[in-house]
Amino acid sequence: MRDAPDVIVIGAGLAGLAAARTLTTRGLTVQVLEAEDEGGGRVRTDLVDGFRIDRGFQVLLDSYPEAQAQLDLAALDLHRFAPGALVRRPGGGVGRVGDPWRVPHTALSTLMSGAFTPADAWRMLALRAESLRAFAAADDVGAGVPTIDALRARGFSAQAIERFFRPFFGGVFLDRELTAPSAWFTFLFGCFARGAASLPRDGMGAIPRQLAAALPAGSVRTGVRVTRIAEGTITASTGETWTPRATILATDARQGALLWPDAAPVVWSGCTTLSFDAPAAPIREPLLMLGGEAEPGPVHHCCVPSVVAPSYAPAGRHLVSATIIGAADPDDAALERAARAQLQGWFGAAPVAAWRLLRVTRVPFSLPRRVSGERAAAAAVRLGAGCYAAGDAWETPSINGALRSGRRAAEAVLQDLGRRAAP
Repeated sequence: MRDAPDVIVIGAGLAGLAAARTLTTRGLTVQVLEAEDEGGGRVRTDLVDGFRIDRGFQVLLDSYPEAQAQLDLAALDLHRFAPGALVRRPGGGVGRVGDPWRVPHTALSTLMSGAFTPADAWRMLALRAESLRAFAAADDVGAGVPTIDALRARGFSAQAIERFFRPFFGGVFLDRELTAPSAWFTFLFGCFARGAASLPRDGMGAIPRQLAAALPAGSVRTGVRVTRIAEGTITASTGETWTPRATILATDARQGALLWPDAAPVVWSGCTTLSFDAPAAPIREPLLMLGGEAEPGPVHHCCVPSVVAPSYAPAGRHLVSATIIGAADPDDAALERAARAQLQGWFGAAPVAAWRLLRVTRVPFSLPRRVSGERAAAAAVRLGAGCYAAGDAWETPSINGALRSGRRAAEAVLQDLGRRAAP
């Protein structure tokens, strides 16, 4: 049996790393055990032929409170998407939705985009104001009716729901039915209103690398899979055992359920992203292009990450990212053919024919569907018998939720061990 640190953290995703950082700043010794060959969990970036390809379509909202508190955003060198999106009109054509409150010259293009009626513009103004208030108040994000019902109750037209809210927030939630609680939608709307969706210069994987770099040397061990938690003792696939003062279970919810069977089951949303090498950018602005209502083809949205952050592609080339939410054809070749056929309708046959497929990235367990309220999240932190839970499945399905859950789990450990958390 190895000499046990004060705390074992199982999993080196964002939640586990955030927990470890909180604990080490208060003087506790921590060992993070990660089963994979690299930390980061679902937030990873791979280099493929000089292109930075994130594990599925991912962005960092720079207005997330936990990102601002726990990350050095300046060191990440964030490159920001422009507010809004490009929306495909029924029958062809593309409109642009902007944020007239921050970029006034986009007001006319937003009204002419085909996504909103004039009355919707006033409803958007009221929604924006309420979202900013809710963001500042940090209300219980697990509350409220489903988002789709809240939008209808506000009087938004079917046009606005089908051409903007469903495609845009369907991509954020990975759920086109918009079943997430309305309070969570309002919080996220406030995040978009206050900040921007961003990409770090070195890819989304730079976020967990930054968190890990702040820990004492040797704090994170990769390639060590925990196989059992029993009576306070941790057993790993290497044959090693530890009996720490506390354990934080920060694996994804599927592995966590194997180690702690009493944990509540989680329903997941997935996505698949096709990454292409293109000689020219089909979208020349840092914007998402949203698929139209009832449009044939699997692609939900498309963007060019190298237009947002040039470091995502080698000089003279562009990275095109096309994302499908939910189930996708399991045959990569068939999925590529269907996606290309759809994208040719968007950008033209000849340009799309020149693209080279770099990778098909399937992430069936991208986001948990559960959005926990304040009371539920606080209660879920302590699993019992010196074991604590962390991860976005216990909070909100987001980077903010993962970071916050790690911090809260660490604060619970500190409280139970008689230590004060950092202010």
